[in-house]
Amino acid sequence: MQENNSENKKSSKEMWLFLIFLDIAALCVFAYFIYHSFGGEMQKQFAALTHSSQTQAKPSKTFVEEIIVEEDKIPATKAEEKPAINAPKKEEPKETAKEAAKTDSAPKTEPTNIAKAPAEAKKQSVFISGTGKTRKVTFKYYGEAKKVAIVSGFTSRKPVALTKKNGVWETTLVLYPGDYKYMYIVDNVETLDPGAPAENGRSLLKVR
Repeated sequence: MQENNSENKKSSKEMWLFLIFLDIAALCVFAYFIYHSFGGEMQKQFAALTHSSQTQAKPSKTFVEEIIVEEDKIPATKAEEKPAINAPKKEEPKETAKEAAKTDSAPKTEPTNIAKAPAEAKKQSVFISGTGKTRKVTFKYYGEAKKVAIVSGFTSRKPVALTKKNGVWETTLVLYPGDYKYMYIVDNVETLDPGAPAENGRSLLKVR
């Protein structure tokens, strides 16, 4: 019985060793096929990439021939003309001492036909009076006209007519303290107040 058991153990060991050897051989064959299948595809891709890079790097024959033809068509530029180094310079005629003396001694006269308008003093055109919350403001226009009116924000942008007294157009309005801009309408024409400062094309009024 012992001999049979020992023989069975030996046979089982040999079987296991044979099976292990078969597994190793199968793994080697499988790995060999996998290597060849993937390695061949990688080599093909690498070869395609190198071939495309070489074709892109080298210009085609037609392109080179076109460049040569274009270079032949370019005309040769002429050499720049250089001025003669030793060319004689033209001397300008010098003014003689007598002519210079005559020009210096000649009296300098200024034109006398220019008429200078006398500076006219500005007449006061705005008179402010009163204390408290409001002020009485009198506007006067001294120019000649058929009709005169004043327009501003304090007139609700509606013209307020001025009346003529002793040859002067005037009107009196009640205003709150502040800064105002206004215009005269003289014979239907907007006109600045000649006696008041102007700002942005309008006459300026400061009520304090």
